Amino acid sequence: MNHQSNSFVLILEVLYGHLKDLVRFFWVRRVRFLTLGFIFGVFLSFFFLGGAYVVWSGEEARVHKSLEKYRSEVSNFYDSFQPKSVKILDRSGKVMGEFYRRNFRPIRTDNLGKHNVLVWAVLSSEDREFFSHSGLNYTAIGRAVVTNLIQFRLSQGGSTISQQLAKLTLNLGKRNLFNKLTELYCTFYIESQYSKEEILAMYLNQIFLGEGNTGVEEAARYYFRKPASELSPEEAALLVGIIPAPSVYNPVRNLGIALSRQKRVLYDMARNPELHPSQKEIPHKFSDSIELNLKKFRTIYKVKETKDEEGNPKYSSEIGKYGADKDFRVNLAPDFNSEIRRFILERFSNEDLEERGLLVYTTLDLEKQRFAEEALRVGVDSVRADLTKQESDYQSKGKADLAEVTRAILPQLSGSMISLDPETGDIEALVGGYKISNVFRFNRAEEARRQPGSTIKALVYALAFEKRIVNPSSKIKDEKLDISGYSPKNWYKGYKGEITVRQALAQSVNTVSVKLLHEIGISYFIQKLSAILSIPEEEAEARFQRNLSLALGSGELSPMELSVVYATLMNGGRRVTPRKILKITDLDGNEFYSTVPNEAAEQILDPVACAMAINTLQSVLTEEGTMTLKRKEGEPFLYAGKTGTVQSPKLKSSRWKGLKGVRDVWFAGLTPRNVTVVWVGHDEGAPFPGSGSGVSGGIWYRYTQNVKSKLGMGNQLISNFVGDFVKVDVCADDGTIIEPNPDYVCKVPLYAQYYYIGDLPPKRAGFVKQEPVNQNVNLKPEEVEDDDSEISTYDVQGSRIRPTAVDSVELEPPVIENRRVRYNEENP
Repeated sequence: MNHQSNSFVLILEVLYGHLKDLVRFFWVRRVRFLTLGFIFGVFLSFFFLGGAYVVWSGEEARVHKSLEKYRSEVSNFYDSFQPKSVKILDRSGKVMGEFYRRNFRPIRTDNLGKHNVLVWAVLSSEDREFFSHSGLNYTAIGRAVVTNLIQFRLSQGGSTISQQLAKLTLNLGKRNLFNKLTELYCTFYIESQYSKEEILAMYLNQIFLGEGNTGVEEAARYYFRKPASELSPEEAALLVGIIPAPSVYNPVRNLGIALSRQKRVLYDMARNPELHPSQKEIPHKFSDSIELNLKKFRTIYKVKETKDEEGNPKYSSEIGKYGADKDFRVNLAPDFNSEIRRFILERFSNEDLEERGLLVYTTLDLEKQRFAEEALRVGVDSVRADLTKQESDYQSKGKADLAEVTRAILPQLSGSMISLDPETGDIEALVGGYKISNVFRFNRAEEARRQPGSTIKALVYALAFEKRIVNPSSKIKDEKLDISGYSPKNWYKGYKGEITVRQALAQSVNTVSVKLLHEIGISYFIQKLSAILSIPEEEAEARFQRNLSLALGSGELSPMELSVVYATLMNGGRRVTPRKILKITDLDGNEFYSTVPNEAAEQILDPVACAMAINTLQSVLTEEGTMTLKRKEGEPFLYAGKTGTVQSPKLKSSRWKGLKGVRDVWFAGLTPRNVTVVWVGHDEGAPFPGSGSGVSGGIWYRYTQNVKSKLGMGNQLISNFVGDFVKVDVCADDGTIIEPNPDYVCKVPLYAQYYYIGDLPPKRAGFVKQEPVNQNVNLKPEEVEDDDSEISTYDVQGSRIRPTAVDSVELEPPVIENRRVRYNEENP
C-alpha cells in the first residue's frame, strides 16, 4: 500500500515538473505569443467583419428598397393606393374565388396608440429595453449567454426587435457567423435611418406568426376574428408567444404549448407594467387576475383538454376556427382555391400581386363542384345519422363507454371527392373535406393517404390482361390459398370454385386478386404503379410493402393518386398529369403562365388491356357485381367502377373499445370522359357503419346522375384507339361468345367487348339449351363473413334498395402519423 502511495506521489511530482517547464516556456516567450495571438485575432476579426461587410454591401440596396416600402406602409402619410385582387375563374369564366395579398391596412405610427396592449406584450416578451438601446441589448445578450451555459442548450436568445427586423428584411437563410454579422450591419443601418416607432410598426407588420400569417393584424384576424387593436391581454399574449417559433408555438398546431407560452408572456407583462404605453389602461390588479382571466379566455374559445389512450393531454379549441376564409373575398371552392392561392403566392412577388390584377383561368367546373359538395354532404350526413342512432342504442343498453366513443367519432367523420377528365387531366371538381363549420381545411383529396382496399384490383386485373395471363372470359378458381404462409380470406364464407375472371372482379373475390398478383409479380406491379403516379421507383418501394396484400389494397394512396390510376386506364394506358390552371393573365390579357392538356403522354399500359379492364369494371355495376345500377330498357350502359371497403380490425383493447365497423370506404367511378373517386372515413381510422357501395358508391351515383341530367354526358365510355384487338359480344353468365342460335341462352349479354386478337372467348360447348350458372352475389346472411356493410342496388331514380351482403377486406391498419392528421374539422 505504501509502495503504491509513493508511486502516485512520484507521478504527481513528475507532472508538476512538466507543468512548471511548460509555464516557464510560455512565460519566457509571452510577448511573442501575445503578439501572435493579437495579430491572429485581428486577422480573424477583419476577415469575418470584412466578409460580412461585403455581403451587406451587396444587399444594402435591396434592403433599403424593402425598408422604404415598409416605411411607406407605416408612415402617417400612408399611400391610399388600393392593391388589385387576384380573381380565380372556373372553366366557363365564372368568378369562384377572389383574394388580395393583403386585404386590410397595416399598423402605422399614427395608430400605434390603439395597439397599446399588443405593444406591451411584444416589448415585455421580446425586447424590454427597446426604446433605450441602439440596436443591441448587451444586458440581454449577457443574460442569454449565462442562461444557455447553465442549461447547456440554446434556450434563450438576446436579439432585439431591431435585429429581428434586420433578419426578416435580409432573409439570408442559413445561420452562420457571416450572416449574423451581416444582420448586425443591417441592424445599425435600421437604427440610424428610422425612428423607434417606425421600427416597431414595421416589425409588427412583417413578423411571421404561423399558418401563413405575416404581421400581427393578419394573425389577429386569423386566430381571433378581430383586428389587432381590439385584442385582450390574453389574446395578445397568445399571439406574441408564437413569435420565437411559429411552427411550434402556434395554437392551431400545438395548442398545449401555445397556452403555456401565453401564460409565460402574461406574467412577463405583469412584471413590466412600465412598458405599457399608457399605464393607466392596465386592468386593476392585473397580476392577481391572470389565472382567472385565463379561465375566461378558455371559456370564450371553448378550450378543452382530454387525454389520449397513452394518457397524454390533448387539446381542442375554436382558436383559428374561422381562419380559412380570411384570405378570400369570394371563395366558392375552398380546397381548390386554397391550392391556387398557394401557387400564386409562391410564383408572383408581393409587388406583382399588389400592382397587377391577375386572372387565373382554371379547369374547375363550378356546377360540377356544387354537385360534388352536395353529394358528399348528403352521403357523410347519412353515416353520421347512423352513428347517432348507434350512440343512442348503446346508451339505451347501458353501454356508456361505447356511446362515448361513438359520440367522439361522429363529428370528425369526413370525406373527400375528386373528379377529373382522363384525357386532359383537368380537375373538374375537388372537395378536400366535408365541413360542418368554417374551419381550417385539411385537403384530404390530395394530402391524405389511405388504404384503398378493393379499388386497387382494377390495376391488378389490367396488368394480368396485359401480360396475357388471363382474359375476362378465362376460368379461374376461387379456392383456399397458402402462398408462403399468406392465406387471404374472402368477404363471404367459403369459396365459389371455378368462375370467370369477369365474375371474380365483379364480386371482388380476394383470392383471385392475390393469385393474379402472384403471377404478375410484386416488383412489376410496383414498377407500373410508380410510373403511373410519376414517382421514383425508390419512393414506390419505400411506400408500398412488398407483399401480396397489395392486391387487396394495403398500400396507401390519396384519392388524387387513385384517380390518376383509373384515369390512366381510361386514357388508354397513357400517363395522366392532373391539371388545375389553364393560364394566368393580367387584366389587359398579358399572359404570364399557361399549361397544355395531357397530350402525347408516355404509354405506360397497353390500351387493349385497359379497355378490357374497363369492360370488366362495368360488370361491378350490374346484377353480377357488388353495386347494381338498374337501367331503363334499351339504355346504353356507360358506367364502370369499383367499390372498396377496408374493414376495421376487431381489437377490444384498441382506443375504439372494440367497436365494429369499417375504416375506409371508397368508390372509383367511370363515365364518358370522367373519373371520379370518393373516399369517406375518419382521419384517425375510427370504425363506422357503411361500405364502398352503400356510402361512397351512393355519393358517386348522386353526383353522376346530377351531372348527366343537368349538364349531359358523352355516349362513349372507351375512347377510340389503335391496337391489337377485336370487339365481340359475350355472355357474362359463363364468359362464352354469344352465338346467333335460338338454343343459346344468355341472361346477361355484353356487347362490343374488347379482347386481344387470337385470345377470343370460347364458344359454349354444343348448342344445348341450358340455364346459365348462377354466380350472383346475393348471398344468404349466414353465408356472409361479416354484415357490417352491404352490397347495394340502386334503382333508375338513384335510390338505394335491398342490401344483400358485404364487400370488404380486413387489412392491417397503417400507422396514422401526425403529419397526416394535422387538423380535424371540429377541433383544429
